[in-house]
Amino acid sequence: MLDVLVGALVYSNLLALLAIGLSLMLLTCRVSNFAHGDVVTTGLYAAYTASVLLRVSPYACIPFALLAGGLVSLLSFLLVFDPLRRAGGGPVTLMVASMAVGIIIRYSLHAYADVMQRTLGVYTRQFVLSDFELQLAGLRVPGVLPLSSLTAAVLLVSLYVLLYRTRLGVAMRAAIENPQLAESLGIDVKRVFAIGWFLSGALAGAAGVFLPFRVISDPDVGWSMLLPAFASVVVGGIGSLAGSVAGAYVVGFSELLLSYLLATLGVSTAYRPLISFAAIVATLLLRPKGLSSLWSR
Repeated sequence: MLDVLVGALVYSNLLALLAIGLSLMLLTCRVSNFAHGDVVTTGLYAAYTASVLLRVSPYACIPFALLAGGLVSLLSFLLVFDPLRRAGGGPVTLMVASMAVGIIIRYSLHAYADVMQRTLGVYTRQFVLSDFELQLAGLRVPGVLPLSSLTAAVLLVSLYVLLYRTRLGVAMRAAIENPQLAESLGIDVKRVFAIGWFLSGALAGAAGVFLPFRVISDPDVGWSMLLPAFASVVVGGIGSLAGSVAGAYVVGFSELLLSYLLATLGVSTAYRPLISFAAIVATLLLRPKGLSSLWSR
């Protein structure tokens, strides 16, 4: 049971980093970005490559994952989403474009994984990384638990400080609220949105570092994180950054604990994605504004 709780907390930490990035993209370009899961995988392979080349733990390579995820997200904004947005592309157009961008990133990573395996001689498909253990309160816990929790806390608090305690944050929130008015006041909306997309990708890239310590990883692994990340955004309240974080922990713990319960009853864990789908449908039917409606009255 302890391993299930550890897994649920680690999983929820990663979902929080993904969900808040998805919310930023929804707030800026009004796009449900289906490529966001592949940005996670980009961070995974960036950290893995750096760890092999530098002969250090992938945990020490989180900055490489932040940079790689941020740059991929930024380039997708500058080359695809912003031109489409300025040309009048609606939500459906942007969503379809995000699917295409995701496929491009995913298969580029497949090609990169093959090159990496041939040149560096390491496993790049269906691999799991060994972790260290710590003694906490008399219990042996994997290092991914405190490190993912610390990383999520530092990045989310840093994002909060940026958005609510800096001039850039004021400009970003103004551009999100009313882009036309913000432009008339001299705010460079494109620049502000670009920074938001870089931050979204950086958070997703950081989440990718921890995946190989918990699940079998390959270039498709980030795609599997996309559904629960969207469920987190919906459960937390579409358009609410704080709600997305709260929704991530609700979805993460619900998915892992209910899967464990079903497994004890002899039900296959293949039904696990049903939990995220059910959370999306139930929230939209019963409380469309999600958890954020509890504190925004």
